[in-house]
Amino acid sequence: MSGQGEQGGMRFVAVATQLRTEIFRRLGIESLWFLGALGLALFVVTYLAGSAGRGELMFLDGDSMVVPLFSRSVLEGTASNWAMSAVLFVPEILMFLGLLLTDRGIQEAQFLAAVLNFVGLYLVFRVAAVTVAKGNRAALAATAGFVAVCLLALAEGDGDGDSLQLASLLAMNTYYAATVLGAVLTVGLTRRIVASSSPQRVPAILMFVVATVSVFSNPLYLAWVTAPLVVIVLVVCAGAAWGRAPVWAIAALIGGSVLGYLLRIPLAPWIVANPDNYFQPTRSRGSFAYYWSLLVERLSSPAGVLAVAVVIALTLLGAWLTVRSLRQGAIASAVLAAYSWFAPMATTIGFILMGTEAARYLQLWAFAPALALVVLVADARPAKLAAMPWRRLAALAAIPALLGGVMFVVALPAAVERASVADPSLACAVDWVNQSGEVGAGQFWSVRAVKTHVADPAQLIQVDFALRDYAWLVDRADFAQSAVSFLIVDNQSGAFTLPPGAEDLPSTTIDCGRFQIVDYSPASITRP
Repeated sequence: MSGQGEQGGMRFVAVATQLRTEIFRRLGIESLWFLGALGLALFVVTYLAGSAGRGELMFLDGDSMVVPLFSRSVLEGTASNWAMSAVLFVPEILMFLGLLLTDRGIQEAQFLAAVLNFVGLYLVFRVAAVTVAKGNRAALAATAGFVAVCLLALAEGDGDGDSLQLASLLAMNTYYAATVLGAVLTVGLTRRIVASSSPQRVPAILMFVVATVSVFSNPLYLAWVTAPLVVIVLVVCAGAAWGRAPVWAIAALIGGSVLGYLLRIPLAPWIVANPDNYFQPTRSRGSFAYYWSLLVERLSSPAGVLAVAVVIALTLLGAWLTVRSLRQGAIASAVLAAYSWFAPMATTIGFILMGTEAARYLQLWAFAPALALVVLVADARPAKLAAMPWRRLAALAAIPALLGGVMFVVALPAAVERASVADPSLACAVDWVNQSGEVGAGQFWSVRAVKTHVADPAQLIQVDFALRDYAWLVDRADFAQSAVSFLIVDNQSGAFTLPPGAEDLPSTTIDCGRFQIVDYSPASITRP
């Protein structure tokens, strides 16, 4: 008996050792693929940060300052009465707070957050690929989708926030990066749930949490994910033997979405966006003309033509893969493939019918079609990669790691510069405001970058052209200051209408490049 016990113990040790070895091998291979994605992410963000349009959008744009401003107010204990849009940017703010707590400056944190957004895209593509494919094939499928989005981002750089250069918006913290990641993650989890014949409780719970957080942070998730994905699951699974798996997926998605929306109710005083601005069906014709003009503008350059051609090709691939998957009975893959083309088309039509005019609402076109590549590679036959010895798998994974390493080394010097060297005009304005010790004001598009970087953000008040409070993406506690002694203007500022008696005050203009500081001190202007 003792001999049998010893043999059993030895077998247990051998199995445990083999399992541990296999886990380390898989982690090592996955790490190589991840390093490739990390290098590409740094390369893409470095390129975007150095481009004219995207660099401005990342570091100087008024909208892009809400996450840094809110994060600073949390750390400094002044977040008392914020006026937010319909979007609360919860995941973005949490990530930014984490970066600031590591003693990063504002600009460094903005740059690193952009890199993390792109790395996060690879990881959620990896979740979408893991259901059917094993080993390197899943990582290869995720890499294929990730590279497609990165190539689209590299074809951009000169547009502003109102262009159809949508893939590069992932580098910004105010253009729904967390909602993009939440959308891909949800679709990947749905595929995993639907693929199983038995209830998948852990993925369903995770999807419930993702939907709750996403809707709480940004109701746009309802249009991007909840509505189209429920339709897709119902239609795709209708022709199959209806089991409990689709019910779990739909229940988790709808339940999480409802809870997330309900959790927004206590924060209603902070949400100052007018719901009527998001639903104007009488303007649908103008909305169509607006989006059509953006498409025409995108097609005005060779890079734009190539990007649109790639998106169309991926969309057609997704439609073909949907039909093929349904014919083969691969329901889970059909869900993912159907989302790649149906969700962008459905939401675009929906936004036009709603009368919206915001290019950023169409971001699905930048990442959803890439899911077709995930399906194509993950479901490829035969599965030769999965049958490879681990040494060959490691050798294959070393290729993206090597390429990513090269891109990392090439991009690193420029990345350090773009993350740490402030715009000269911004640095000039910030230094002057800090040294003045006075309270000033400026309009939304002109003052917010300076306000974000000065020692005391409350020193700069966000106003309209008549110096009235402009409560949009700012802490309303700032408006307690009733008098200002200088104004910050740039080429985006409208002409100020000063209160009676202040029009003829003598002033001095300080030239800070793109920023002009009109200083009225020692006099001051009382705001209405």
